[in-house]
Amino acid sequence: MNELQNPMTGFKTLELAFSQGFRMKRVPFTDDIYFVRDKALGYFRYTYARLAKLKVLQTVVLNGTEELNGLPCFSLYYGTLEDLRGTGVTVPYIEKVLEEFKKGQKLKEYYIETSVDISNEASLAVAQKLFGDSTLDSVDHSTGEPIRVWQTKVTR
Repeated sequence: MNELQNPMTGFKTLELAFSQGFRMKRVPFTDDIYFVRDKALGYFRYTYARLAKLKVLQTVVLNGTEELNGLPCFSLYYGTLEDLRGTGVTVPYIEKVLEEFKKGQKLKEYYIETSVDISNEASLAVAQKLFGDSTLDSVDHSTGEPIRVWQTKVTR
């Protein structure tokens, strides 16, 4: 995995930004989920974080990318604090964020694409629970590592 895509890098980056005064907006009707939209790699990036005060517990990032089958596509990245892994909180959190993302979109159809290193058994299990069988196996262009890819069409 490219270090810039590693969710744990995102945890550290967010916590550093919080220490310098940066704040995210709380997602309405939630107690601990916060959100920010910015641009990364030429596309809108939607970052959601589950926080305990200013401690990052979980993240989901949806970063726009090249169209897929003529529809907008968002790459999905997710991470859970190591202490919380294996406790059953990851899949429900990602599902909640994907539902919030869907509600906030004006798009009628789009794709969510996630790719996971085949050596990352925990993340493979999460993606399998979220999206079912993978779409294809490939190679990460930046690292050369084998990956499993899910491309899921979302319709509102």
